[in-house]
Amino acid sequence: MSAHQHFVKKDDHYVLTAPASFLMVAIYAYDPSELAAPGLREHVDTILARATRAGFGQADILVTMLSKGEQSARTMQLACDVTYSVGGDRAMIAMIRDFNPKKGGLR
Repeated sequence: MSAHQHFVKKDDHYVLTAPASFLMVAIYAYDPSELAAPGLREHVDTILARATRAGFGQADILVTMLSKGEQSARTMQLACDVTYSVGGDRAMIAMIRDFNPKKGGLR
């Protein structure tokens, strides 16, 4: 699946796949120039830890890429692999939605 299929413009907004949504959150959480919501990076790390427990073996590579601000076809593929590892699209969206920015962690 190409990046164009993960970010689809529909009318005046974009429709994102679950991996694209995760990647956007993760990029924001790890961007050193952004002041992300308290606990967001830890929340992304929780998602990556769950993926790792399920067999995803490249969390450290993805974190390094995110920390360097890399946005590429490879980061998108890794986001797809993370999504698959945590149980698919519904599971990923549920995990993203579990973040509570007011409490700096899970709901």
